[in-house]
Amino acid sequence: MSVRANPTVIGAFVLGATIVLVAGLLFWGGTGMFRTKYRYVMYFETAVTGLQKGAPVVVRGVRIGDVTDVQVHWGTSLVKVYVALDPAVLKGVTPASVDAGIRSAIKERGLRGQLQMQSFVTGVLYVALDDFPGTPVVLRGFDTEVPELPTVPTDVEKWTAKIEKIADALGVLPLDEIGRSVIATLDEARRLLKSPEIASSLKSLDVILAETHGLVQKMDTLATNVNSQVDPLSTDAQAALVSAQAALAQVPALVQDVRRVVAKLDAHAEPLLTSLEKTSDTAGATLKRAQVTLGGVDGTLSQDSALGYELGKALLEVRETVRALGSLADFLERNPDALVYGIRRPAQNGR
Repeated sequence: MSVRANPTVIGAFVLGATIVLVAGLLFWGGTGMFRTKYRYVMYFETAVTGLQKGAPVVVRGVRIGDVTDVQVHWGTSLVKVYVALDPAVLKGVTPASVDAGIRSAIKERGLRGQLQMQSFVTGVLYVALDDFPGTPVVLRGFDTEVPELPTVPTDVEKWTAKIEKIADALGVLPLDEIGRSVIATLDEARRLLKSPEIASSLKSLDVILAETHGLVQKMDTLATNVNSQVDPLSTDAQAALVSAQAALAQVPALVQDVRRVVAKLDAHAEPLLTSLEKTSDTAGATLKRAQVTLGGVDGTLSQDSALGYELGKALLEVRETVRALGSLADFLERNPDALVYGIRRPAQNGR
């Protein structure tokens, strides 16, 4: 007689096996349910259409967490995005120092959060963490219980802001007035192009082009003639170069001759210079003695000296004597017989 199985024992065994299997899957299956994750909040000023819970949080293409919640901060244009980061994916930092490492990266490397699009077709967004050095750290501080990661605008937002600025600048411009000015300018250009002056100028330009073509032909002919004369000139130049080389070949001998002449001059130059020095010394002594002698004569003949006074007196007497002789000569010339009869001549006819 067979023993009947107890349904309660079988049910308990199946339930226990199921519980163990589910626990193993949850713990070792990679769901991360029992892993410690770090929660952060980010604030975006743009619409987050396409961002859903469970969207990936990526660093340089590596998924390090998920979006856990998306909320609207009422009364502002901000959207709060909560994320959970898995420290097991962050290598090079211990799980206990993940928060400190992220704060350091925010200050030193410019770690920021940014919305990016996974596909242009679906429009699905994800959160990218990357370094943006030089960007300001903007922290809202609305949720004091969760650490905050600063964000930067998306590339689309940047281009949208630039386009809006361009649109605002274009809106300020007087487009109607500019359009009227452009139309008036085109009408004036059309009138000038149809004017007879332009037609005449074009005809003159044709004549000038024809003359230029003729000038170019003449220049070609001249260039041909010059080329025909280049060969004789080059032959003459080569002959001149040969003559110059021959002349240059004689230069060393000429330099040697000049050196010999200079050596001879150097040999006779020193005795000649010695003789000239002696002659100049003798001439200098003679000049000094002559100066002394002339100084003595000048002192002797001076009017203040006795000899000078006597000499002056004698010269005066000589001048008086010469004057008297002159008067006597004049008298004898008028009376030549005075030498026979004297001054008192005898009376003629017994008188």
